[in-house]
Amino acid sequence: METIRIFIADHHVMVREGLVALLNAEAGFTVVGEADNMDDTIAQAKSLQPHIILLDSTLPQHADFDTIRQVQSAAGKARVLLVASELSQQEVRQALQAGAAGYILKASPFSELISAINSACRGEYYLSPEIKSDIIANFLKQSDDTTVHEKYNLLTRREKEVFRIIVSGHTINEVAEILNISPKTVAKHRASLMEKLEIYNVASLVRYAVKIGGILK
Repeated sequence: METIRIFIADHHVMVREGLVALLNAEAGFTVVGEADNMDDTIAQAKSLQPHIILLDSTLPQHADFDTIRQVQSAAGKARVLLVASELSQQEVRQALQAGAAGYILKASPFSELISAINSACRGEYYLSPEIKSDIIANFLKQSDDTTVHEKYNLLTRREKEVFRIIVSGHTINEVAEILNISPKTVAKHRASLMEKLEIYNVASLVRYAVKIGGILK
C-alpha cells in the first residue's frame, strides 16, 4: 500500500512538532513538509505533492477560503483537511464549499485525525462528531418550508442586482460602475447577500444561480 504523504501547515511550532512525531510514528504515514504561512504552504505543496494537507484555520495569510482552492491546485490531487481551534458552523460550510475534504477540531483525539486522513484518502469527507451533531441540530431548527428559492427572496432589490451582475462574471469595480455606486458599497452588499444565502465564494454563487434559474429577474 502506498505511503500517505502529509503536509502540515500550522503557525504554532509546538503543534507542528507534535504532529510530525505522532504521524511519522503511524504505520503508512510520512510527513513530507511543514510551513507556518500560506505562501510557503502553496510553494511547498507544489513541490512536494502531498496526498493530505492539514491546514490550520488561523494560518497567517489565510485571508479567505479561496486559498483552499489555491493549495489544492498547487498540489494536484491533494486533499485538504481544515484543522480548527473551535467550532464555527459558518467556517465549516465555507471550508466544504471551497473544496476541503473535512474539518476537524484541535481538541479531538489523535485517533480522529487518523480517521480523517484515511477518509480523505478514500475520497470521502470527514467532520468531527461534535461538528456533525451541531450542524444536524441547526438543520432541525430550520423550517421544512425553507427552500433555495426562499433564501433568494430574502435579498433586497439592490442585493439581487449585485448578485445577478456578480454571477455574470463582473468584478466588484465593474459592478460599482454598472450600478453607479462605490466599490465599498458593492462589497457590503455582496457580504450581506452571501450571508443570507449561506454561500461564501463566487464559484458557489454561480452554481446557486444555475440552480434557481428562472427566478433571476
